[in-house]
Amino acid sequence: MSTCRISLPYDVIVEILESTVWWPRDLYRLSLVSTSWLFYTRKLLYAKPALASFPACVHFARTVQTNPRLISTFVKGIELCPTWADRDVASRRYGAEEMHAIRIILGLNGLRTLVLGGEMSVCAERFLHCLIYSHDVEELTIDGSLIAHSLSTRPSLEWDEVIACKLASVQKLRFVRIELEVLPVLTHGSPYRFHQLTELVVDNVEVISGNLPWLLQDTTTLKHLWVSGDSSSEVDEHVRLVLESYNIESLHYQVSTFSWNLTLFEDDFASTHSLRSLHLDGVRIDSEILRMIHARCPAMEQLYISGRYVPLTREDWIGCIASGLFPALRRLGLPEGTFCPPLTFTKWTASLEPALQKACSRRGVRLLC
Repeated sequence: MSTCRISLPYDVIVEILESTVWWPRDLYRLSLVSTSWLFYTRKLLYAKPALASFPACVHFARTVQTNPRLISTFVKGIELCPTWADRDVASRRYGAEEMHAIRIILGLNGLRTLVLGGEMSVCAERFLHCLIYSHDVEELTIDGSLIAHSLSTRPSLEWDEVIACKLASVQKLRFVRIELEVLPVLTHGSPYRFHQLTELVVDNVEVISGNLPWLLQDTTTLKHLWVSGDSSSEVDEHVRLVLESYNIESLHYQVSTFSWNLTLFEDDFASTHSLRSLHLDGVRIDSEILRMIHARCPAMEQLYISGRYVPLTREDWIGCIASGLFPALRRLGLPEGTFCPPLTFTKWTASLEPALQKACSRRGVRLLC
């Protein structure tokens, strides 16, 4: 019996591939169907390879050397997150073959997205110096999550003027679970400036030296700041420095350990007329804190409060909205209940939902679920 292969139009293949998220092994199987499938599955398989082991890095580097045209056509980003197998933890030393492979990978032309994680997040500046086409990089992530609890080594980054100049075209900068040391600019009149940076993410980062404005320098394009930490005492100072120094339009502020006092918007904080979107998660928010935020952020258009430590009842929120707090407000997100001392959280009933919706409608505010 003969088999008949049906050739699908190119646009149908694209539609199928874009309809869901495919596992690499499934994409590999689809690539064997026909040359048409091979072309489009390659684009997905090689767009942003994720290398989670040192053998994977070595094999990928060999592919780079044997198929340079394939790599230059399809690879637009790379996730270098190798970790040691349990049997290799004691040594934790790179061999010449592994280092050669890493240098080949970091020497690729056209990398727009770069993630350094796992063992690559230890003294990550070593590997950033290996970037050859660093001005192509638009998104950079240093992620120490995979080895954050290691007892023998710590994910870290030393940021200096040399690295900053190499990465001047970065649009999104993301640091996760690392120790960050920011060295001051030593060259007077240095041309170093992020001229396209719009978003900075600082996720559970310990700044052991320097501050975030030293890293950001005179950038004028930064609009979005996302900061999280164990407690407000760890992050407030750095957030305030950024808010007071740059025209931030949106701030996502999250703490994992309950904090009774949010000091970010206290009396000595200068007003920020640029801040239009604020998301607070894990902190205590009461009427007094809302009034402080209102006084210092008069242009607020979107306010989202989440977490289990907000003592305001739904009636309190109805009163705040009706009072005209945040005159420019257009979108409002609220927690699902009220924090009641000592440590209980009471969910709201549905009976007051129409009253809250009505208060928002009168102000032209969209209530977010």
